Amino acid sequence: MNNSRPARTLANQPPPHNHSSPDHQALRTLLVVIVLIAIGLAARVVYLQVFRRDYFLRLARILSPANQPLAGQPGAIRDYRGRAVANSVITASIKADPKLIRQNHDMAAVSRYLSKELEVPIEQVEAKLSSKQSFVYLKRRVPLALSERIMAKQLTGISRDLEYKRVYPEGVVACHLLGYYSSDYRPLGGLEYQYRFVIEGQAGTPRRNQDAWGRTIVGLENQPALSPVPGKDLVLTVDWDLQKVVEDALEQCWNYQQPDQATVLVMEPDSGAILAMAARPNYDPNAIASAAGGITHVNIPERHLINLTVSREYEPGSTFKVLLAAAALETGAVTLNDTFVCPGTMQLGGKPLKCWGRWAKIGHGRLNLADTLARSCNINAAQIAVKIGAKRYWQFLHRCGIGQLTHVGLPGEADGRLQASDDMYKRDVANIGFGQNVAVTDVQLLSAICAVVNGGRLMRPYVVDRVLNPDGTIYRQIEPTLVRRVCSEETSRIVRRILRGVVEKPYGTGQRARIPGVAVGGKTGTAQIWDPQTKQYRKNEHMLSFVLVAPVDSQPQFAILVTVRNAKKGQYASQVAVPVARQVAVYMLRERGLIPPEALPRLNSP
Repeated sequence: MNNSRPARTLANQPPPHNHSSPDHQALRTLLVVIVLIAIGLAARVVYLQVFRRDYFLRLARILSPANQPLAGQPGAIRDYRGRAVANSVITASIKADPKLIRQNHDMAAVSRYLSKELEVPIEQVEAKLSSKQSFVYLKRRVPLALSERIMAKQLTGISRDLEYKRVYPEGVVACHLLGYYSSDYRPLGGLEYQYRFVIEGQAGTPRRNQDAWGRTIVGLENQPALSPVPGKDLVLTVDWDLQKVVEDALEQCWNYQQPDQATVLVMEPDSGAILAMAARPNYDPNAIASAAGGITHVNIPERHLINLTVSREYEPGSTFKVLLAAAALETGAVTLNDTFVCPGTMQLGGKPLKCWGRWAKIGHGRLNLADTLARSCNINAAQIAVKIGAKRYWQFLHRCGIGQLTHVGLPGEADGRLQASDDMYKRDVANIGFGQNVAVTDVQLLSAICAVVNGGRLMRPYVVDRVLNPDGTIYRQIEPTLVRRVCSEETSRIVRRILRGVVEKPYGTGQRARIPGVAVGGKTGTAQIWDPQTKQYRKNEHMLSFVLVAPVDSQPQFAILVTVRNAKKGQYASQVAVPVARQVAVYMLRERGLIPPEALPRLNSP
């Protein structure tokens, strides 16, 4: 057997390679062509992007000028009469390509020019132009005229973005209600934040001037693929003329009495609509918006930004006796003929309970329910609360919304504090009778008081009346919302009569609120301030307050709550809070034609 491999024959061998075949020549030619095309394209790209870059940038500005921001214009916030109190204007943000600046210009000269025009320290401009980033903002949201002047210099590497800037024509007026924009231009606080999803517009897409085949579309050189959609407008329940009157009255108190905090809240009892809202300390939202995203920084204390009318919880003191009177009458625990004796000091829960001021020594004597409120007797208020009982009193206050969110539609709302009835001792119930051992917010307290004077209906407080489409048509109308009934119309009528006595009786604590020709009701309050850390009341610190309702001989048209914390001048609410409420009430009564003409000359009398 022969296992040797057979010799390869000539027939089995592959044909010799022919280097001069036509196929091989064609491949070589194709390869050369591709390489030449690639080199040509690369050279063209380098030529266009490097040598002709400035030309095409100038051409782009001519063919596609940036006349409008791509962002949709945010909607305005308007008062009840339709006047814009927060709006947006077009501004320019100046930006730079540091590398191009260094390549094409004297950086020192450019820095000096931009520093002067933008009013930015030259050191900061130089630092930005020395950056290795592809672009940096030199200053955000400057006036258009200033940007036009800078762009006219045609500095290579300097360009702009058009952006909207929020402006507040009245500055500090209603700042806590409106809100503000943060340093990086995000809506924060107030209505700006709460309704940002309504106010903010929708951005468009970049501009186009070619179709899918690359052909120029005549007439569309400056059109975005999708146009920006502007935001919707908010129309408030607030009347701006009234708001400015409130601000003026509060500012006078702030400057003269020099308190730590002060607020004014005006509400329409029949609907729950907020007519005005102001607080001190305050701030100018324009100052924050102007510095947004820029080099400068505005340092505003955090306490100035807080909307005290919805976020602050405090023990109200004797203004809470309005709800005590309504609870006593509605539950049937007390009638107008029942009387209670104030000895000045009494033992309750193993501890002495004192009335206020000099009455702690001499006592108020025997008083009925109406005079208990007129003289603001704490001892009798405590006895009335105990007679109502923990469970019935808690149920009534709960119906009034105490210890609950009002859902007013503003951010940061607190819910107050109302102790559970099962956890109350007799002393706890007594303290709630004169406004201790319970915490409220301004909007919560005034909403509850409105409920017991408007016929017994708790209305949800609200501040937005309607939302408008960009074309001015109504997108949504906000209607008053009934939460629940809290008392009978008869109870409400009697409470209004009691509040009138607080103002009109010669011994009433609210007599400084009298307005000739109008039936005015009110209730003063002076409350100690609780320190949660020491678990004690702070010495020589008080919350002075006053609630005014008018008119009270018919369906009330407005209710005003004034609070003043730690006034340096003035010891009682009648000296500090009452004049503020009266000043606002006089304006409102005048505007509504409720003050007889013959009474006008006497309005400034105490």
